[in-house]
This record gives sequence, C-alpha cells and structure tokens, in this order.
Amino acid sequence: MIFNPTIDILPLVFGCVALAAMLYCCFPALNILRRTGLLRFSESSDGEAIAACEAPCPKVSVIVYAFTGEEGLAEYLEALMAQDYPDFEVILIYDAGAAATAVITDRFTPLYPSLYITFIPPGSHNLSRRKLALTMGMKAAKGKVAVTTCANSRIPSRQWLSGLVAPFVTDSNVEVSLGVSRFDFDELRGIGKWYKQFDDVMTTSQWVASAMRRRAYRGDGYNLAFDRELFFSHKGYSKTINLENGDDDLFIREISNQENTAVVVTPETTVSTLWEDAANRMWKERKERYDFTSRWLPKGPFIAAGLASLMRWVALGTSAAAIILSLPNLFVTAIIAPLLVATALVEISAYRKAATALGAIRLWWAVPLFMLWRPAGNFLFRLSRHSHRKKNFTWQRTRKK
Repeated sequence: MIFNPTIDILPLVFGCVALAAMLYCCFPALNILRRTGLLRFSESSDGEAIAACEAPCPKVSVIVYAFTGEEGLAEYLEALMAQDYPDFEVILIYDAGAAATAVITDRFTPLYPSLYITFIPPGSHNLSRRKLALTMGMKAAKGKVAVTTCANSRIPSRQWLSGLVAPFVTDSNVEVSLGVSRFDFDELRGIGKWYKQFDDVMTTSQWVASAMRRRAYRGDGYNLAFDRELFFSHKGYSKTINLENGDDDLFIREISNQENTAVVVTPETTVSTLWEDAANRMWKERKERYDFTSRWLPKGPFIAAGLASLMRWVALGTSAAAIILSLPNLFVTAIIAPLLVATALVEISAYRKAATALGAIRLWWAVPLFMLWRPAGNFLFRLSRHSHRKKNFTWQRTRKK
C-alpha cells in the first residue's frame, strides 16, 4: 500500500483538532449544568432559609415600580402582602398622574394600611422613569435591605421574599442578593418562541454562572435585593443618568465585588413577568437594552461565550473535513461521529437542566442547532435594531418632546 499523507495523516490531524475543539465546547455547557441547574442557596432547603430568618432579620423595603391596571395590581399586592418574611414594608411608585394614583390609593390603603403609595411627577421626561421611580422609593424607604421589583411580576410563593433575603441573614458579608426573573413563556407567540426561550436561558445562565464564580456583572431589576446604603454611597444611578437602562446591570457591576454578592435561583424565588400581547415586543426590547449596556460591562464573559461559539463551529468544520478526506476509509468517521453525538448530548443535557430551573421549554434536537445559530442570530438582531439605539439615551426623549 502506498503511503498517502493527504489520506492517511491529514484526516487524523483534523480529527485531533475536532476532538480538542469539541472538548473545549463541552466546558460552557458543563458550566451551565453545574452552576445553573436546580440550585438552592448554600445547598440548603427553603425551610432552613426561612428558619434562619426567624432570627433578628433586617427590615426590608420592597420598592415596586407599577404601571399596571387596578385588577392586575390587586392580584399582585395580595401575593406580595402575604409574604412570610417577618419585617418588611412596601413602597409603590405608580407611573401615572395624581388622579389615577388617588384612585388606587383609595382602593388599596384601607386594605393595606402600611402600604406607601406615590407617583412620578408629570413632566419628568428627561430621566429614565424607572430609575426615577426607584430613586423616589429609596428615599422613602426605611429598611436596611431594598428589594426592587415590578407590579407586572408574578410572585411564585409566600417564601419569595424570605428566600431572596436569606443570604443577608446567613452571611454578614452579603450586601447584594441576585434573584432571577423570566418571561411568562406561554405569552410568547410565533414560530420563533422556542428560540426566544432558548436565548433567554442561555443569557441568564451566563450571568448567573459568572456571579456564582464571584464575578457578578449583571442582575435582574425585577428580582433584586441590596443594602440600601450602597445605593446612597454610590450616589444612586448618577453614573448612568444619561441612559434609560442600566439599573440592573451597570449598577450591579458598580456595587458588587467578590465578597458581597450572592445568587438565589430556586423555583420559590424565580418570578415571571407578564406582558400579555406585548410579550414578543418586550422580549426584543429587553434583549436590545442588555445588548446596548453590555458595552460598559466586563468583556471577559462575552469573549468566553463568543470563543465557545467559535469552537463549536471549528469542531463541526474540522469533523466534516476529516470525514470527507478519509473516505472511503471509515476509521476516522467511526471515531469522530460518536464524539460529535456525545458532545451534542452533553449540551442538550446541560441546557435541559438550565431550562428546568428557569421554567423554559426543555428542548432536545433543537439545542445543537440553536447553539450553532445563536452567534449569527445575535448579529442579525443587533443589525436590525441598530437604528433604535438612540432611544437608550434619556436626552433622546427630551428631543422628541
């Protein structure tokens, strides 16, 4: 037999490169599996976390940004006021005028005498309305711990507040507790709803895993707790006053460090946001605003995610080249094909664990395809929304007035 380096050596080289690339690709998936799954704070049960809160607990001020109608607000307040945390107050900032605020005050104050209700003054158009609402709430709050959320959230259990605040009770170093919110995925419509859930799971898994490695760069403003003094010592949102957003990623990046941040991911503490017919539009807007503010965040997590995507394509390309060049000899194919299948199964298993934790659809065959498509999908999304980027600045709203 005549030695042919193209047939006998090159496919094996390609096969080795493919193996290395595929193994590298496994690490992001394994990281999601290990760090995101069905996690509980400090590996403890909810009962133990709540028991810890029976000790002297910090007073909590729940600051609610509200723009929903009366009925939705009534359902939300009923769930919020039923929380089992022993010492908390609720400050409701209503994004409406004085007349509408008076109506809800007359309705809900007799039911909840401790409820504090105020509204955003008319004419406040040159600031982010959400940041303004939260700042007003911080100034009215009396608690040591501030919790920021929104009235269009669905509270999953009576233990939501206790679970979110548990890190402050069990660890004196904790000043920031990161909870998670997700879309009500049942509200998403269209053929792209599966991919939107997949993208949401991957994005959340990335920042949660980074926070668990003590490198927090993002939080979730619908489910976030922090020491109220941090807000004032960092002068609130003054560093991002020119931006509409940033209250739950740029602000977290500013106040978090390797010692003071905990992450809480449990079914009892993960809230879902309700957008009804606007769900698809709000999904796009949230993705856009996080993409916009990411320019001011650490580049490491995004570079790592991009490198993992590149390695995924390298693995596929080198594997295909090795198989084609080795034909009709099936030895290389017999080695590489099972490795490709094994890698896909690892990624599918990892994704399904993360999807379970976040209440998303547990995909099978679509996971490898979506992982390959995601870099191109993100690029096309960024391209399609480029003309909207100016609206992320508060001065743009002033110009429109």
